[in-house]
Amino acid sequence: MKKIFKFILFSLTILFLNSFVLERYYVRFPIYEIESTKIPKSFDGYTIAVVSDLHYGFLNPEFWIRYVIESINEKNPDLIVGLGDYVKKRNFDEELVSVWKLLPLLKGKDKEVFVNGNHDHWANHSLSLRLLEESRKSIRNRTIEIHRGNEKIILGGLGDFWEDHLPIDQVFQHTDPKQFRIAIAHNPESADTPHLESIDLFITGHTHGGQVRIPFFQLSPILPVNNKTYDVGIKNSLFNEMVFISAGIGWSILPLRFNCPSEVPILILRHKADK
Repeated sequence: MKKIFKFILFSLTILFLNSFVLERYYVRFPIYEIESTKIPKSFDGYTIAVVSDLHYGFLNPEFWIRYVIESINEKNPDLIVGLGDYVKKRNFDEELVSVWKLLPLLKGKDKEVFVNGNHDHWANHSLSLRLLEESRKSIRNRTIEIHRGNEKIILGGLGDFWEDHLPIDQVFQHTDPKQFRIAIAHNPESADTPHLESIDLFITGHTHGGQVRIPFFQLSPILPVNNKTYDVGIKNSLFNEMVFISAGIGWSILPLRFNCPSEVPILILRHKADK
């Protein structure tokens, strides 16, 4: 009995350390390749670092956020996209002001662009929008072009699906559908909202990958979305458009992760030749 008790105690200790410490604080940088015939040849190998759900605040303090930012910059990505939920608390201005002093430390070779998430709005709707715009890195409700010689890709930023919905067609109405178009959004369910403009890639977060994923089945019991296929990785929307979902960095409900470590995915664009 003593051996069984020791084994159970040891197993629980390992599980605790893994779920509450290792998977939460050891951020990994998984690589995903995004292929499309619409990606220009000059953008083959273009890298995008996806920063989602930092949840600065309780148990995610400033020194750790700085460490994550330094780790991202060391990867030297071409582009960094911030997907929102930069803070944790509701009705709390201090976290918003503090985290927006840190976010400009992110440095991509080309650019850094940001949108807000639901937690940012819950902290303070008007202040979160003001800080986003004052950063001069906002892509909310606008599009930008990134050029490589005579070729380009288009980025557009959506509002948060729950708190700041912006129609996709409104954002992309003046862009060329022949170009590779990327929509940056906090919540993947933005991809399922009705639209006529074709989007080649949605980059999203929000779900935390479910935080807990059942081994072997790779299922997440709790996902804060209606479309339960939207957990983590590359998915297809209701309109058969590509949706990428990051498991992000922070946490909700309980400060743990199991079989779903914190991550800053690196997307690599790949030109796919026409057959």
